[in-house]
Amino acid sequence: MGHVIGRYFDSVPFALCILDRSWHVVFVNAEMARIVDLSVGELDGHCITSLFPDIAPVLRDRYSRAERGRPLPEFRISWRGRMYVLAFSATYDWDGKPAEIMVCAADVTREARVENRLRQSRRRLIESLRIDHLTGLLNRKGLECAIRQELRRNSRDDRPVALLVIDIDCFKAYNDRFGHVAGDECLMAIAHGIGQCGRRTDDAIGRYGGEEFVIVLADTDAPAAMRVAERCRASIAALNIDHPETGAGHVTVSIGVTVVAGLQDRKIDAQVIARCIAAADGALYEAKEQGRNTVRFHPFPPEERNGAANPAL
Repeated sequence: MGHVIGRYFDSVPFALCILDRSWHVVFVNAEMARIVDLSVGELDGHCITSLFPDIAPVLRDRYSRAERGRPLPEFRISWRGRMYVLAFSATYDWDGKPAEIMVCAADVTREARVENRLRQSRRRLIESLRIDHLTGLLNRKGLECAIRQELRRNSRDDRPVALLVIDIDCFKAYNDRFGHVAGDECLMAIAHGIGQCGRRTDDAIGRYGGEEFVIVLADTDAPAAMRVAERCRASIAALNIDHPETGAGHVTVSIGVTVVAGLQDRKIDAQVIARCIAAADGALYEAKEQGRNTVRFHPFPPEERNGAANPAL
C-alpha cells in the first residue's frame, strides 16, 4: 500500500514532503528530491531546516497556527533562481494536537516573472502619466503630487518647503519670431538648465504648463531659496539663446519664490496647494512688473478662518 501511495505522489505535478513535529522528513516525493538535488533515500529523516534555514520561522508559525486550529497561509520562497509557493496542511493525533505537516511546493517562476513585468509596466505607466514628454521633467500632475508630498512632510516635521515659479520672458514673441519647432527646442534647453538648479534627492522640478516651470525645494528657507532662484536665473541667461524681443537680447526668465512653513497637523488639500502656487505666482507677477529677468519673493499668506488670520500659520 505504501508503494502505491508513493507512486501516486510521484505522479503529481508538484513537490511534496511530510514533516514530523521536529521538522524531520517522514515522506518526500521524487519532485521534491529533484529540487533539492538529493535522492529520496538521502532526504528521509533529514531535518528540513538544514536544507532551508530561512524556513524555520515559517514552520514555527504554521505549527503554532495548526495547534490553534487556524488556517495555514501560503508562503513564497526563492530557491536556486526559481520561485516556489509553499502550501501547508496538518494532520492531527487522537488528542487533537498536530502530528505532521504536509508541505507542497509549486514552481511559480513563470507566473512570478509575469507578475513582476506587470508591476514594472504599471509603475512605468504611472510615471509616464506624471512626466512632460517634451522636457522629460515632471508635468503639472507630477508637480502637484510632489508639492503635496513635501507639504505633508512639512506638516509632520515642521520643515520649510520652498516653491519657485519660473516663467520664460516674452516667450510668445519668441514663438512668433522663430516658430514652434524652435520654441520647443528653447523649452528643452531651458528645462535642462533649470534641472541643474535643483539636483538634491528630495527636490522636484517640472513644467507646470506652457513656458512656466516649478521647482520644489525641500527643507529650504527663504534665503537659501532666493540663492537657488538667482543661480537659476543666471544660468538661463548664460545660455545666451538669441531673443531680440527682450531687453537683454537673449532668452531670460523671471522667478517668483515663496516658502511654506508652520503647517503642523494641517490637512494638505488642493486649497493649500493652490495657496502655495498663488503666493509664488504673486512674486512672479511682481518680477514681471519690475522689468523681467529678475527674482522676487512673496511670503506664504496665513490662512484666514472666520475672517481672521490664524496665527499658527
